[in-house]
Amino acid sequence: MKTRETQSGHSDLPKDDGSVIGIQDDLDLIKNYLTPAFMKKYTVYSCLDDFLQSAGFAVATQQDFELIPVSAMDVWVQQNSKFLDWSEMVSSAGDFYFDTQMKAIKFKSI
Repeated sequence: MKTRETQSGHSDLPKDDGSVIGIQDDLDLIKNYLTPAFMKKYTVYSCLDDFLQSAGFAVATQQDFELIPVSAMDVWVQQNSKFLDWSEMVSSAGDFYFDTQMKAIKFKSI
């Protein structure tokens, strides 16, 4: 597998060779779920932007986000969070967001 070196010196991320399907998630929605509170709890980064930039992913637009190879993101997530891959991280972020919202309205489970 080809690798590329990132700004943080990581050289074990897969390089996009043009054959990898990118992330199809909606960037704005992802930013809503991967909040600073979530990122601080489950990664060493304080926000999603720092997380992505440290991996060498320049994400200014939805298209930039979609060009990130899923395999490269999965490796980065596994190395820099408590999750096995990007899908698990996003799913957990949704659960975290829901729990946070329920606590904010003082929802009590039965």
